[in-house]
Amino acid sequence: MNIGLIQTSLNSEIAWPKSSSDLQMNEDESNRIWHEIKSGFYNFRALPVSKRPKIVLLPEFSLDEHHEKAISELSKALGCVIIGGKDFVRQEYNGTKYVQNKAVVVIPQNWPENSSARSVSKFYFGKSFFSKDEEEAFRKKGYTSISCPHIYILNAGDYGKIGVAICADFFDIERFVIYKGRIHHLFIIAYNKDIQSFYFLAEAISRLVFCNVIICNTGHYGGSIGFSPYNELHKRYVYKHEGSKLFTTQVISLPVNSLDIAQKGRDSKEIFKSTPPKYEQKTF
Repeated sequence: MNIGLIQTSLNSEIAWPKSSSDLQMNEDESNRIWHEIKSGFYNFRALPVSKRPKIVLLPEFSLDEHHEKAISELSKALGCVIIGGKDFVRQEYNGTKYVQNKAVVVIPQNWPENSSARSVSKFYFGKSFFSKDEEEAFRKKGYTSISCPHIYILNAGDYGKIGVAICADFFDIERFVIYKGRIHHLFIIAYNKDIQSFYFLAEAISRLVFCNVIICNTGHYGGSIGFSPYNELHKRYVYKHEGSKLFTTQVISLPVNSLDIAQKGRDSKEIFKSTPPKYEQKTF
């Protein structure tokens, strides 16, 4: 399955300046990121149909409210699923200001065909755990965070089952207990400066959950990667991008059928590493 990554380069200090009492993304910075996103989709559109991505990942904090609505048009034009992080979702109730961190999943009507669609459907998933820096920023601006405790598995049919998470939720061990034996791919969208920890964790989780792991991180810090539990060392890093303050796009190919066979314990060609102890592919 072809996966597109658009590593936008949002600068959080410009997007949410300390001088502002609100958590709404700065309009100029949002428009700059939107230009990068459109440029990425233009690059994907220029590819032969067979090379275009089935799913496109955008980092955490890629879309403000206005551009979230516009992203549906890009999904319809390319015929791809889009998973992208939203600006902070803010609401006020009884005088208390609340904030959530969510991502949107946009699914064109005719997916998985890489052709224009007339309509899309959307749903959202949220972040369960916030970093100390986030909680401190919320406190200073007078917001109370709301955790989103749900864990999702997306059924992509012939393209496998997909787990999703936002940034710090990648460190949630209980999530991987649930995902073990149930997914082929794990997609993480992030705005994370500690990229080395993500590198190590991506390999560990890929082996323990026995799945492909893709991290689409902000280009402000770099560190987007793709890891698959291949037996041969040189094949395991499907993609790795280093360097800060860089906008980039890339299409990578993930194994699906061969990995599914290995998950069933039938990898006679030893394409992948051995499954972890007590691993069993589960159906639901």
